[in-house]
Amino acid sequence: MSEWKKYRLGDLVITNRKSIDKDFPYTNILYLDTGSITTNAITELQKFELNKAPSRAKRIVCDEDIIYSTVRPNQLHYGFIQNPQNNLIVSTGFATITCKKDKIHPKFLYYHLSQTQITEYLHIIAESSTSTYPSIKPSDIEALEIFAPSLPTQTQIAQILTSFDDKIELLGQMNQTLETIAQTIFKEWFVDFNFPGFDGELINGLPKGWRMGKLGEEFDLVMGQSPKGETYNEDGNGMVFYQGRTDFGFRFPTNRLFTTEPNRKANTLDTLVSVRAPVGDINMANEPCCIGRGLSSVRHKTKAFSYTYYLMKSIENIFKGFESEGTVFGSINKSNFEDIEILVPELKSVQEFEITVNAIDYKILENANQIQTLTHLRDTLLPKLMSGAVAVE
Repeated sequence: MSEWKKYRLGDLVITNRKSIDKDFPYTNILYLDTGSITTNAITELQKFELNKAPSRAKRIVCDEDIIYSTVRPNQLHYGFIQNPQNNLIVSTGFATITCKKDKIHPKFLYYHLSQTQITEYLHIIAESSTSTYPSIKPSDIEALEIFAPSLPTQTQIAQILTSFDDKIELLGQMNQTLETIAQTIFKEWFVDFNFPGFDGELINGLPKGWRMGKLGEEFDLVMGQSPKGETYNEDGNGMVFYQGRTDFGFRFPTNRLFTTEPNRKANTLDTLVSVRAPVGDINMANEPCCIGRGLSSVRHKTKAFSYTYYLMKSIENIFKGFESEGTVFGSINKSNFEDIEILVPELKSVQEFEITVNAIDYKILENANQIQTLTHLRDTLLPKLMSGAVAVE
């Protein structure tokens, strides 16, 4: 710990180093907005002709720059830029942070700034601002104090934490691929009618024994109901509670709240569907849970959980039709949900699909559990490494 020293961050970095000017050589850009990245996960890059790009599309970023949203830091819209395309531009809603690499390791600083204590501290500053939205200035970031060891030790710490993130990213990519495979099988069987044993004969456009029916005839549906607010906690007491689609991640929701008095419940591997603001986002329960009024749980009457999930995914466009109905934000009630018209295959096909896809879905669940474990280990180790409480030898 004796090698660790305190620095003012502004002495180690340059903020907002460069913006588009008259010498910018590209007429088309890739644009990253603040809402399109969360904890280094990019959801969308937009393409624009430069003269038609949003007015906020100004910041030029380079390899190993850190981008940090200046609005509501607790929403975690930050990331680490690696090998960007030359025409990548980010919003002026970001502070871009370029490290002086002879003084601070970029990935070490990225992990330092991603700590909860830092984002919460910056959010407190943001809430005291006089701007329209809670926001910070680049000078607030520069004013941060940081304890840092020698560059070789910074590099070791960054490598340890990066190894966790690389494994988590790899498992996430594997799950995306597995789900795509399962969706392809569903489409082959239940959209294109290319399923095992089918002889090609259609009656009124459907395989023999198949029909159109109502969703409520084939599935059990539970509409959520939020428990009393005083029963909520973040300490893990009681049953995990999902309020709505804001809890959704890839395939499975994220545990944030718990309740000691659960009302409406979903079972493990039930499909979760958001029923308001917006309607039709899909996830799956990976444990027994309480569901709030923004959610419903759906289960095929034979408990075919994989078939349920992929069937719900296949009718997302129907759910989106309820976006302008009900409340201002859109909603769907139980009656309308159960009245949705769906294709009803022969039970044998549902059962065979379940057997075929179960192995894929259980692998997705296994990977998701491993992601959760690795994320917890990384988040536990992060502050200890960044403070020197755990030494790297």
